[in-house]
Amino acid sequence: MRNRMIAVLAACVAVAPVAAQDLPLVNGQFAAEFGDLSMPTDVAVGSEGRVYVVDSGKHRIASYDAFANPLGHFGSEGEEEGQLSAPVGIAVTRNGEVYVADKNNSRLQVFKADGSFRRSLPLEEDGSAAAPVDVALSPNGKTIYVTTNNSHRVLAMSSRGNLTTAWGGQGEEPGQFYYPATITVDGSGNVLVVDVINARVQVFDEEGTPTAQYGKYGANPGSFVRPKGVAVDNAGRIYVSDSYLGVVQVLGPDGAFIGALGVDGEAVRFEAPTGLAFANGRLFVTDMLAGKVLAYDMEVAP
Repeated sequence: MRNRMIAVLAACVAVAPVAAQDLPLVNGQFAAEFGDLSMPTDVAVGSEGRVYVVDSGKHRIASYDAFANPLGHFGSEGEEEGQLSAPVGIAVTRNGEVYVADKNNSRLQVFKADGSFRRSLPLEEDGSAAAPVDVALSPNGKTIYVTTNNSHRVLAMSSRGNLTTAWGGQGEEPGQFYYPATITVDGSGNVLVVDVINARVQVFDEEGTPTAQYGKYGANPGSFVRPKGVAVDNAGRIYVSDSYLGVVQVLGPDGAFIGALGVDGEAVRFEAPTGLAFANGRLFVTDMLAGKVLAYDMEVAP
């Protein structure tokens, strides 16, 4: 695995076709920039358009209106209820509850839309504390999905936080992971997981059965080196950020490469894109090293 990765990285530095000027593009229009952040890792959007960003370097959640005006922040470094330690992922329910993957505290923290603390959901698997990386919710809100780093698995829980099933384990076979990261659920209930070191996105049904996988190691279009974020738009297009190549690739519903995110005919370059979100016709891209989230209006089917 290590030698394979070194070879791929060398090829990327030397060739990097994904960075070529003639790369096919999926054009958007720059809409907003959400800044004053320290190592942001993920972004989510509430039903009223409020934008929540995991400001991981400051162990808190920053919130903004749709026009990028700051609305405040909540959380602080610590282990008490309402505090966070190295938060990574985030999701928002239809009724406005904010779920945060509080990684170092091995729990999910749940807040109201205004940032007031609501409850904590400790995470354990096989008798050991789990390290959550990201969290996603089923369309009906009845299932919570969590990716974990220490066990390379996905945990599925009821809305009350009771573990119902888990799948994965370290490996390269379909259904296995090597450091799963971002997780999202599309409108049909399909669960998409970014499998970082295996350089792919895996797709599962709601029971955890693998149904597809997209991508492989490499720098060619449709391939990845360090995929980190995934989001799905209303047309079923799949957006995948690559923190090493610095681009967001767009795949069709079948996983075929369509193009890279572009503006005014040029591919958008990021320092280290991580978490993604799609809401209200707009794609949100977390650029961790740049300390900001960028939003782009995209042309998609209603």
